[in-house]
Amino acid sequence: MPSPQPMNRIARAVGLLLIAVLTGTSIDAQTAPTFAGVFGSHMVLPHDEPVILRGQAAPNSKLLLEVNEARYSFSSDNVGQWSVRLAPLHPGGPYTLTVKDEHGGSASLTDVLAGEVWLCSGQSNMEFPVTMAADAPASALQGHPAIRLLSVPQRTSLQAQGFFSEPPAWQIANADTIKRFSALCYFFAQQKIAAEGLPLGLINASWGGSAIEAWIGEQQLATLPADKHLVQLLQQYRTDQRKAELAFADDWMQWWQTNSQQGPVWQRGVLDNNPDWQAAPLVDYRTYPDPRLKTFTGNLWFSKSFELTEAQSKQGASFVLGKIDEVDSTWLNGKFVNNSFGYGTRREYRLESGMLQAGTNQFSVFVTNTYDAGGMMGPEADIGIRFDDGEFVPLGSNWKYRFVPKQTGYPPRAPWESVHGISGMFYGMIAPLQALPPTGVLWYQGESNADNAGEYGALLTALIKDWRHHFNSELPFIVVQLPNYGAEATAPGESGWATLRNAQQQVALNDAKVGLVVTQDLGNDADIHPKLKYAVAARTLQVARELKGNGAKNGIVAQVVATKSNAWVLEFQPPLMPNEAGHNVAGFSLCQANTCVAAKAVQQGNRVEIVRDPQKPATTLRYCWSDGGTCELKALSGLPVSSFELPLAKTK
Repeated sequence: MPSPQPMNRIARAVGLLLIAVLTGTSIDAQTAPTFAGVFGSHMVLPHDEPVILRGQAAPNSKLLLEVNEARYSFSSDNVGQWSVRLAPLHPGGPYTLTVKDEHGGSASLTDVLAGEVWLCSGQSNMEFPVTMAADAPASALQGHPAIRLLSVPQRTSLQAQGFFSEPPAWQIANADTIKRFSALCYFFAQQKIAAEGLPLGLINASWGGSAIEAWIGEQQLATLPADKHLVQLLQQYRTDQRKAELAFADDWMQWWQTNSQQGPVWQRGVLDNNPDWQAAPLVDYRTYPDPRLKTFTGNLWFSKSFELTEAQSKQGASFVLGKIDEVDSTWLNGKFVNNSFGYGTRREYRLESGMLQAGTNQFSVFVTNTYDAGGMMGPEADIGIRFDDGEFVPLGSNWKYRFVPKQTGYPPRAPWESVHGISGMFYGMIAPLQALPPTGVLWYQGESNADNAGEYGALLTALIKDWRHHFNSELPFIVVQLPNYGAEATAPGESGWATLRNAQQQVALNDAKVGLVVTQDLGNDADIHPKLKYAVAARTLQVARELKGNGAKNGIVAQVVATKSNAWVLEFQPPLMPNEAGHNVAGFSLCQANTCVAAKAVQQGNRVEIVRDPQKPATTLRYCWSDGGTCELKALSGLPVSSFELPLAKTK
């Protein structure tokens, strides 16, 4: 009679064979160990520090890991997860890593190097590819065998993912593989390896147009008063999607009633016969004859009325809107249909029972556009109501639009949206990287938050805290400050881009492991995607080095060092570039409450004196407070003094 142990093995083998037959998978696929998806051949692992490798295998398997000549014995847990701590790897390589189980199953990673791993994240200026950069020397475009690239697929998720559903592959940086990779990320590595020689693994997890909230986990966002409600909506969405959508619609309508004088447009739409409704061809609204729309970014209402029979109104149906850029919030006969985002993507919404009515109906579609082309784009033939019996009622003609003044602002965005939602990119693109903690992070983002820049400092602080909790409590961050873009201020006033630049600097000043890359002189007032990425990378590398020692890691920092009866005295670190004594400096303004006036400023060596009028009190000093344009002050290093705001003390 066989012993119990062989009998158990026989039973296990029969069970696995049965699973293989039923699922169409091989026994090898069921039992062979694998590495977690973030690990792959040609990758880079951290050097000279313990590394924890992770993966999957059959439950409770005895495993052996070979790393060149080193051996590690361990087991998977009862759900098949395994992890093993490696002794520190010497820089260089290559290393071959092979994991084996007791049944002969194995997996190998080849050509693995040991060095540094940098995570590059943010929005379109981080996503901006090498081929579009304008300032890189030819020598930088050939790649490097010790630079390795990993591009994270653009995915959002409602919950944190522990792995990639489709693991991305590591690539060796060569003239072909770098072309579509992040220019800033690659040029940083290319210059770093030329100076230091250490292998570099680059992970690009970026998404054009994304707001910072999409990159922060909900638990951290819930600690911020401005985002707590969005977190609650997202949690509701997971359990009752439609209830959450209707709650969001209530928030949307409350925003509109608070910020607009046009009333509840969704209730009657074009049926209100307001003279502001004008013919809307279904193309990019910038091509309309309306001069207000030539360079407009903002919001428009679109509306269309139509007739239905009694029989049609009782059928199930879907509404096809065609292509829309970027966000639509859609109502039918005053009832909320849905809201979604997409850059010129097709929309089709299922209509709830009772929304359609016999006789006259009307759709009202509110479209938000923040960049470039916008509006309802058609084509006309693809717009209409699709009934469940197969009938299609075309509604592509005779749409009207109504202009929404810029001062109305932008509406709230649904927390489950991709680029402007909350947490989705963190859950889908950052969480699966947890098995490979980076050496540092390059963060280039903020353009999509400039319209609400006052919240950015708290959000950036939350992101850094969240990622450090996820990866490493000592994780260094290098923040690329927003460059100049947009109109140059002709008089003191508000500026979203300057407010956000100032917030980025304040976060760096308050955290010894956060560095700031100043770029206000490397932008393009007419192009939100400046092409001088090689120069930005050079400054980024300098900040990375200064994070390990002393230097201008926070940009050029101004401080009020004296308060006189007739002036405030500023000093700068690093010191200012000399100018002639008594040189007048433009770009300063003094503010009291919501009113700002231009201030006379005189440079004396490394100091600038701001002339004050005791009869006109001021509480805040601003410099270079403008979206676009550059200002004249520079440090001895050549770096420009970027936008800043300082509180002012009263005269003693």
